[in-house]
Amino acid sequence: MSDTYGETMAQRCTGLRGPQAAPEAAVIGAGPAAPPPADRRRGPAPVRVQLRWLGVSGWEIVIGRGHRRRSILFDPYLSRMPFTDAQGVTEHGIPLRLDHGAVEAVASRHLTGAPELVLVSHGHFDHMADVPQLLARPEWRQSPIRVLCDATVCSLLAAMGTPPRRLADAVLVEGGEHLQFDGYTVEVFRSLHSRRPDYGYFAPGHRPAPPSAPSVLGDLVEGNTLAYQVSVQGGPSILLMGASNFAAREIAGIRPDVAAVPMTTTATVHRYPERLLTVTGNPQVLIPCHHDDMVTPLTGPPDLLAAATSESSVRELAAAAGPGSRVVAPRHLEGMDLTALLT
Repeated sequence: MSDTYGETMAQRCTGLRGPQAAPEAAVIGAGPAAPPPADRRRGPAPVRVQLRWLGVSGWEIVIGRGHRRRSILFDPYLSRMPFTDAQGVTEHGIPLRLDHGAVEAVASRHLTGAPELVLVSHGHFDHMADVPQLLARPEWRQSPIRVLCDATVCSLLAAMGTPPRRLADAVLVEGGEHLQFDGYTVEVFRSLHSRRPDYGYFAPGHRPAPPSAPSVLGDLVEGNTLAYQVSVQGGPSILLMGASNFAAREIAGIRPDVAAVPMTTTATVHRYPERLLTVTGNPQVLIPCHHDDMVTPLTGPPDLLAAATSESSVRELAAAAGPGSRVVAPRHLEGMDLTALLT
């Protein structure tokens, strides 16, 4: 890829450079909440905020009610394509087999509408592979949508045929940014990827310029892993992460009301959930994610989706939760009323 083309893509993307275990918590559904500690008590939030799990680490945040509802997507991966070989190993050379029908089915039947923002944590297939199709939906053509991502993800979006006007509206972030939008802010944090038992991880690498069109899973490399905190004016703050790891010094002192906590392989990251919850002040609501099998279709029977979700990961998070925190186990595609959970 020529340097000139790389410079052109950089111009299309708007660059912003920024700035011991606790007692076991109960695992619950979305029922009435226990009162939070006095220093965290907020009272009823005037703005309704819902959170819908899209599987893996994907979420839809819905702000407001009725025709005034607005939404934000985080890591929306809906294809849920096969990603392992016959031995159950994720290999770089496994073909990239996006399921366009599945993406459209979820987008048309379950999503609120065109999102205002799409936040992407990193470049791996199970986090950004379906973003180009979503950005190209004809039904959303007239709606402004901004993608927040790093330079690698922006390059991969271009390589996968994302419409040029969507690339022109992308906002490049590195971690350290605190961005104001209409009625909410987005903070961006430098983060880390999960580690396998051998201390490595899948498909590291960076793409400062668009590569050839990806054809295998390993073509979608990590780039820089980022975490985000969305804080709704008059509503809750929500910590969103794409991997079971974090940089403690980057998020130390933040106090989200809700944390969506990835619970993939955690054994090689020292006291992962305990340290995460300590540095974030034990958020009132903890929601595990990235603990499903990543392949059972989202539009399939609910009982199959439930069976494809790791209950042990939910219990691990509950065991790490401190006083005043509780774990809410999500169900695929079902909205959770955060406003009710926090009051």
